[in-house]
Amino acid sequence: MDGTQNLAPESGRAGGTTSGTATGTTAPPDPAEEIARLSAENARLRAQALPAADHRAAARWRAFFAALLITVGVLLAPVSVVAYWTKGYINDTDQVVSSLAPLAKDPAVQAYLVDEIVTVVNENVDIESITSDLFTGLQSLDLPQQAKDALALLEKPAVQGIQGLIRSAASSIVTSDAFAQLWAQAVRVSQTQIVAALEGDPTSALVISGTGELGIQLGPIISEVKTELVNRGFTLAQNIPDVNRTIVVAQSDSLVQARTAYQLLNVLGFVLPLVSLGLIVIGILVARRRASALIWAGLTLAASMALLAAGVAVGRIVFVNSVSPAYLPGDTAQALYDAVIPFINATALSVGLVGVTVAIVAYLAGPFRGSTIVRRTTVNTSARLRLAAANAGATTGRFGAFLYRYRRLAHVLIGLAAAAVAIFWRPLTPPVIMWTAVLALLAVLLVELLQRPPLPASPGAEPPLPPSAVPPSAVPPPAGAADSPNPTLPLPPPAPADELRGQTGPTEPLEPIPSRGRPD
Repeated sequence: MDGTQNLAPESGRAGGTTSGTATGTTAPPDPAEEIARLSAENARLRAQALPAADHRAAARWRAFFAALLITVGVLLAPVSVVAYWTKGYINDTDQVVSSLAPLAKDPAVQAYLVDEIVTVVNENVDIESITSDLFTGLQSLDLPQQAKDALALLEKPAVQGIQGLIRSAASSIVTSDAFAQLWAQAVRVSQTQIVAALEGDPTSALVISGTGELGIQLGPIISEVKTELVNRGFTLAQNIPDVNRTIVVAQSDSLVQARTAYQLLNVLGFVLPLVSLGLIVIGILVARRRASALIWAGLTLAASMALLAAGVAVGRIVFVNSVSPAYLPGDTAQALYDAVIPFINATALSVGLVGVTVAIVAYLAGPFRGSTIVRRTTVNTSARLRLAAANAGATTGRFGAFLYRYRRLAHVLIGLAAAAVAIFWRPLTPPVIMWTAVLALLAVLLVELLQRPPLPASPGAEPPLPPSAVPPSAVPPPAGAADSPNPTLPLPPPAPADELRGQTGPTEPLEPIPSRGRPD
């Protein structure tokens, strides 16, 4: 009743004469105000969406440029290895000699050299003519007819015997230990002349011909064979003149432009590796997901080195077919190619192993599920080992605490040491790469094991709260309250007298409140 009397005047004051108001409906909004409100809301949403769209566009451009830089760097890697080989191998006389000197013990090369030596001797000494003159002179003597007939029968065997003697002498020289030193000297002289010819030295004894022929000189070897024949009593060998003949080992029209290509690659051999590595590093830094970019860069670099090794294998077939049998026997050409190419193969394999190692390290250090499990397992295992050592009385003490404080710096130093080995160690062989990776991994595990992190709280204890977060009820009572019947349950503050007015006491006894500090 009172409510109806109070609502009637309100209805009359708010409604006026309209029936819509009396029924609770509201007047439609002003169209101009609604349009202004919607325009403002649209402008606000556009302002919020514009930075997000710009961010997505920037992320796409970063990903594109990162992929472009890494791709160009990886594509330049095989060319860099070849250019580095041209600069580091051809210009290094000792390395050329160390790779070609073992050919002196190769049976195919020895047989080829013996044939060439016999051919040179026969071209300069007419064995058949000298033998014929010798037997003609003997027949002019006053000898019986039977002796003259015997001399005629011995003429051809004598020629064959002399040629056999020449071949035997050449074979004994080529297969001797002294020949290895002579061969190394010939290779050294030839390499010096090749480099001088490629550099355009006018005093070089070796000149690349207009037809693209390249060879190794036989002058020192012929001189040694001549001395050996004279020492064996074959004085006719003194008629062999000093020969400066060269064994043609390769012929290609591209050798005509070899001088320009050599000079260009001699410069690119230093620049291209730096450019390739720089592009890959910049691409990784530009990428938004650097761990993934580092993994893909390492794997694609290893794949490019695998393609380079396949190209080297195909080049072996092309080289052998181009020089054999016109200039070299097939087995000799294969031995020569196999003696030179291992440097490129070793470099490609080393760079490929570096790429795979970098990809593995990036995965283990990245935010991936598998790597997280591996890191958690490593950390937990190291913690258990440290705890077992501490229980046995062994601890790293202050050194462990210092190592834990600067553990990231230790990891960086380990990575820099491994990178320094990959950059400055020469020759960079696959065993060096593998041992460097293994030692770096052991160093990281050793740092994890020797560090001494702060001791964690006991498993059942709760972390302490700050003073501002401690509730008043948890504040311990003063010393005088020790005699209270239940000190762990503080009494509530006394209620005001007005709140207790009109209330009656309980008609039944209340159950005692259990206490956590003591039994009921």
